[in-house]
Amino acid sequence: MNKINLRIEGDHEFGVFSMFLIEIERNSIRIPIFLTSEQTNLGLEDPEEPHEAIMELMNILLDSGFSIHQNIEIVNGDNSNEHHEFVENFNDRIDNGWVSEIQPINIKFSNPEDPENSNIELESLGGHFYTIYTESNDMSTIEMVEKLNVIFK
Repeated sequence: MNKINLRIEGDHEFGVFSMFLIEIERNSIRIPIFLTSEQTNLGLEDPEEPHEAIMELMNILLDSGFSIHQNIEIVNGDNSNEHHEFVENFNDRIDNGWVSEIQPINIKFSNPEDPENSNIELESLGGHFYTIYTESNDMSTIEMVEKLNVIFK
């Protein structure tokens, strides 16, 4: 099955969703990806586009033939109307892949000479590009790439 589960964790306060963690899962293989403060702030800058921080990652998955089953987990919420409307609109949402067959995703280290001190760069055949910043992750960069290779096969 070409389905990727995407768990998005964040806070919803003052009418704005700020994501700080996503987890990609397929066939019981999971990888957490912590967002940088700069990535988190992208969603705060444009409340109309709460997924801005991971939009290119989502485009890579869809462009590569994966359907995305998205779940939202609010860690700190204000229980406002905006909070409930956001969860209603984005939780348990499925976006179908743009092609029926899985396409390869190019996965590489930003610094091939020193993979453990690199970020991870993803690119779809359609040219969508996303960088996973690895500084705040508990998993080694090499282990993350190995898991991504299994998930994206």
